[in-house]
Amino acid sequence: MNHPICHLRDAQLDEKLQAQLAPIINAYRPHDSPPNLKLLRRELLQEKKQSSPLSFKAICKQTKAL
Repeated sequence: MNHPICHLRDAQLDEKLQAQLAPIINAYRPHDSPPNLKLLRRELLQEKKQSSPLSFKAICKQTKAL
């Protein structure tokens, strides 16, 4: 891709301008491919299996330990 934003790669920008252009420059950088549906489901199921420290079971365990 030969987009005009690529010409800023070796340009010397002051810090303020660099901070202002950072979101635009990051939008044009190469990105990873998005995860497929199977991978997303697997990640979501792993997150659900982890219990919260404020779950009812965790609170019961803490009170029994006291």
